[in-house]
Amino acid sequence: MTSEFDSFFDEMETSSSEALSQSRIPEELFQTETMPSSFDTLPEKTQKEVLLRLKIIQFVEKRISGGWTEKNLDPLLNAVEQELNLSPPSWRTLADWQKAYFESGRTWLSLVPKHSEKGNRNSLTDSQSLIDEAIEKKYLTRERLSVAETYRYYKSRVIKANQEIVGSKIKMLQERAFYNRVNRLPAYDVAVKRYGKRYADRKFRSVGQQISATKPMEYVEIDHTPIPVILIDDELDIPLGRPYLTMLYDRFSKCIVGLSVNFREPSFDSVRKALLNTLLNKNWVKDKYPSIKKEWPCCGKIDHLVVDNGAEFWSKSLEDSLKPLVSDIQYSQAAKPWRKSGIEKLFDQLNKGLTNSLPGKTFTNPVQLEDYDPKKESVIRVSVFLELLHKWVIDYYHMSPDARNRAIPYHKWYESSWLPNTYEGEEEVQLKIELGLLRHRTIGIAGIRLHNLHYQSDELIEYRKYSSVKSEEKLFVKTKTDPSDISAIYVYLDSEQRYIKVPAIDNSGYTKGLSLFEHERIQRVRRLNTKRLVDEEALADTFLYMESRIEAETERLRHSRSKKLMQPKTGNTSKLAKFRDVGTEGANSIITSPLQEPLTKRCDERIIDLDDQDFDEIEGY
Repeated sequence: MTSEFDSFFDEMETSSSEALSQSRIPEELFQTETMPSSFDTLPEKTQKEVLLRLKIIQFVEKRISGGWTEKNLDPLLNAVEQELNLSPPSWRTLADWQKAYFESGRTWLSLVPKHSEKGNRNSLTDSQSLIDEAIEKKYLTRERLSVAETYRYYKSRVIKANQEIVGSKIKMLQERAFYNRVNRLPAYDVAVKRYGKRYADRKFRSVGQQISATKPMEYVEIDHTPIPVILIDDELDIPLGRPYLTMLYDRFSKCIVGLSVNFREPSFDSVRKALLNTLLNKNWVKDKYPSIKKEWPCCGKIDHLVVDNGAEFWSKSLEDSLKPLVSDIQYSQAAKPWRKSGIEKLFDQLNKGLTNSLPGKTFTNPVQLEDYDPKKESVIRVSVFLELLHKWVIDYYHMSPDARNRAIPYHKWYESSWLPNTYEGEEEVQLKIELGLLRHRTIGIAGIRLHNLHYQSDELIEYRKYSSVKSEEKLFVKTKTDPSDISAIYVYLDSEQRYIKVPAIDNSGYTKGLSLFEHERIQRVRRLNTKRLVDEEALADTFLYMESRIEAETERLRHSRSKKLMQPKTGNTSKLAKFRDVGTEGANSIITSPLQEPLTKRCDERIIDLDDQDFDEIEGY
């Protein structure tokens, strides 16, 4: 009877073992203490074999007297075959099992068969280079060929290689074993090769946990989103398009603490307006929207502002402005949306609770539109939408329990004994200055040039007079601009430790109530109109003509000077040019006679010499 425990060779299992050994994760990646494998992690076939070995060892151990020798084991092996109905191993194999089992402290790991060390495996590893080549060239590429196509390439390479071998041929790996080899490749590396690193990082990212807030305004998340509704102009009744919403979300109470809506792309100005709405009290809301019944108590200084990596959040103006208003700005890393998941969920709730039900709604996928035209269906005016938005935030969202009925945002806000830092009076004015657009400029004779405008005031002139210049005779100052009104800027005086208001030099009233955005667009239109009037071809012809004339004059004078030994002094000839009124209204030369005539002229019977000092007193008239 052939023993079940005799040495055997299984191509499928051997190939899997080889692939497993090649795909092991480097030990240096594990910084924590690792735990040994459990029994149920073994293949089912290996589990059965371990249990059989353990059963035989325990059976013999109970009956043997003396050492585990051939004389003592042979009778017991016959009993194993008869009583347990198993094919027993040889006495030597059983003695080896017993020795490994006892020396390991009776652990089942010592009885796991080491199949990877059995059999002649050289014939299989001969094609390893061809396997690697096929996987690298066909499977791990952006073309993302299937495993079947990869195996077809491998098979063709083996057949072609065997045609050139005279001796023993390369033994081809079976298709199933090849599949196992591919499936054992590290999943992350496969994703990087086939889809790119960005896709792989997102697919295999780990979802972390937010830092819990213990009071209102401790962690506030901010983000932008386009509102999927086309709005109508209040006066003209024409569609304006989709506005952008900037919103701030308090992690502790889940309240919306501030928002801003406008039709401009997310920018520093969007963040500024939303922050002003957040930091200042909102007593004005019920006066502006009488339909709102509840209070909006959310306001105050922010401890940690959680932002994403948008360009508007990396603005130097924002960082400088928020220093006295926000304790810390936390930038969420890419592919880690859970860092500010609250604001993302809030946008989804807003869409489901308000915007999806409004006429003029847009769709992300154009296929969903079918015969629906959002522009034709839009009926909601800007003022009506703003009222509905505030109504939804204050009277609906803040008063509704969360998904698990654990808390209501409005009541959660009052659970803490924390009191907000409010801004009123001069502090409110100072706040608006702090949130201005930051620039550094020099003070010149004409004041400060900023936004293609000049700003000047008596106080600024006096500051320039009595301030010490540190370097290069330039006086640098820090300026803040309110993007909604560029008729004046605020200049910080270092020596005074305060801001002063400096108006624009504007006699026409152009800057009154003008926003920076409007000003920049007006300037752009002017530049475009000027550019359209420019004849580039004519300018190019003129430039080349002037260059050729200069070169011709240079060449003419070079040949002319080579024939003369001495040239007159420039000072003397300049005096004669003044005397002769050489220029647009007079002659082109200081002489009118032929070149042979000497450079002297009788005037009123007096010889005027080139060195006559009277020329010094000649003035224009």
